[in-house]
Amino acid sequence: MPPSPPCPALSMASRRLHLGLLAAFGAFAVLSLLGGCAAPAGGRLAPINRWTQMAPDDTISLRAIVAGDAECPVALVDGTSLPMLPRAGATRGALPDSSAASNPAFEPAFAVTTCELTLPRTARQASIDGQPMALPVADIRRIVVVGDTGCRIQVAASGTSAPIQDCTNPARWPWPKIAGAAARTQPDLVIHVGDYHYREYCNDPALCSPLLAKGVVIGYDWAGWNADFFTPATPLLAAAPWVVVRGNHENCDRAGAGWLRFLSPLPYQTCSNQSYKTASHSLLTNNLTADAYRIDLGSELTLVVADNAGFQDYLSAGKTPQDGEIFRNTLQALHTPSATQPVWLLLHKPLWYDLLPPSAEPNALQAHLRNTLPANVQFLLAGHEHAFETINFAPSADPANYPTGRPAQVIVGGSGTQLEAFDPLSPFYEGQGGAGSKERSHPAGLLYDGVAASSGILLNRYSFLLLERDDAGWAGTLMDPDGAPISRCRLNGERKQIACVFPGRQRRE
Repeated sequence: MPPSPPCPALSMASRRLHLGLLAAFGAFAVLSLLGGCAAPAGGRLAPINRWTQMAPDDTISLRAIVAGDAECPVALVDGTSLPMLPRAGATRGALPDSSAASNPAFEPAFAVTTCELTLPRTARQASIDGQPMALPVADIRRIVVVGDTGCRIQVAASGTSAPIQDCTNPARWPWPKIAGAAARTQPDLVIHVGDYHYREYCNDPALCSPLLAKGVVIGYDWAGWNADFFTPATPLLAAAPWVVVRGNHENCDRAGAGWLRFLSPLPYQTCSNQSYKTASHSLLTNNLTADAYRIDLGSELTLVVADNAGFQDYLSAGKTPQDGEIFRNTLQALHTPSATQPVWLLLHKPLWYDLLPPSAEPNALQAHLRNTLPANVQFLLAGHEHAFETINFAPSADPANYPTGRPAQVIVGGSGTQLEAFDPLSPFYEGQGGAGSKERSHPAGLLYDGVAASSGILLNRYSFLLLERDDAGWAGTLMDPDGAPISRCRLNGERKQIACVFPGRQRRE
């Protein structure tokens, strides 16, 4: 009798069939569908990590990582045992003598298998190997927002490099502390606005030897991803379902291979050979850019999750006409909620922020959203800028392009990655002025796509944002790595504004 074939990874069509069978006929149909496929030869081991993601099409995705080519675990869902399915198998990495060996971001080694199981949102209880999994609750009242969490190591063999972040010092890289403090808030949902991985390369022996002597892990492979994200995030991954946004550090020319195998909402795909800061760098056109998708949180709120990681936002729309076409195709989900349903748009690169020159011409995303952004989009949540910033506009500030008012821009980019305050190339660098010297209690008069902000604050502090819904709407607390309050905020959806107290003051700005 010939051996059974291995269990295949699911295509999108297979996922939909899987869900339909589960909903209509229960586990027997799913097990029949999988009948005859064999487990990998490695046998079953306890998962290294496990978590729940909110997914497109009103589904949730259980994910797990197992060592090597070990068998995927079994999930118990509403009393029924269901096998998790391989999403991406273990890989050895590019061969030393291959053309890809000179690009460490292409085909890095992953000595683990990623497993997944797609479930309908109606699932009420789930566990993996006996460990309970967080599932979405019907009434979401507490949301944690984090962004830009990885430890920054980008050291060239020669020339000028970015400042090296000390991954061994909790004061210098507080993401493990932030993940623990955020978990202790007992959130109903976690939003990560991108840039999970920052340990990219270290090619100068004089600068890198001290890091290696401390045991600092560097690389785009599993070891780098585990050190930078999965190990420190463990308590927060277990606390609540996650909404994951792709950052530019998860582009194919950087840590995209790990993003696609671990976190992407799409069925697993592999990146082509793209090299950072070369002619083959990642763009929206070659980056396996995902369509935006919506996550309905009851009648109170809809999240729209967009992928603008490969977007060259520093170029004008006229120089990147292909980006405008991609945004027209990928942002259709913005137009699917009812006109009265409040919407928050989640994306990594902000629509408006201070790292773009005030005199810059509109980029492709700004140009596309003029007169097309639905009126019910109240807030834009993003990262990319390694600070906390809020940008509000007067309701009538831009009537030609936003007749019902611009949404407020909220940037949560200080959850671990080296702050703008420590980067000599940043406009928020505090090297000479000292700590807090670049913080702002009110806008600096800059123009954001031609319009000045009416209010907002900027804080150069490691932090995460806790959003809590009460009878009056949504309130926010910006918290430090220990979970102590830095600032308190109030979100006004009707006015599309977020008012936050500048530390040391009583009045919201």
